[in-house]
Amino acid sequence: MINHQTITETLSELLPGDVELLVNRGQIEYIARFNWPIDNDPDRPFKRSKTVLLKINENAMRDFSMIGNKNEAKTLIDLETYLKNRLHLFQPNHNNPRGQPEPVEKWEIGSLHFLDAQKPVKGVKRRMF
Repeated sequence: MINHQTITETLSELLPGDVELLVNRGQIEYIARFNWPIDNDPDRPFKRSKTVLLKINENAMRDFSMIGNKNEAKTLIDLETYLKNRLHLFQPNHNNPRGQPEPVEKWEIGSLHFLDAQKPVKGVKRRMF
């Protein structure tokens, strides 16, 4: 079953080792915030990247929990691929002044991100995002 712990473990494997990852537990939806140190500004040795707010909505979490063993591995691979792609495209640098909070970039995932990928498409062996 894909649950909060599975998603957090998958996400943790993809993020830099010195990431600050906060996961909101106790809700059906999955909410995580993360950022990490970036060392591209010699005047700001403790500067952190933009913060990502990852939200997987309640319906998607319910769908994940009921996806079944047959599609679980594929859906988890799709989730990992999606997160890898978002991280690859993510621009962590920002110009907020010292003392100001880092800008927040929101990544939202709904049921259709992955459930549509489960449906066969004529002529396509595997759909990606």
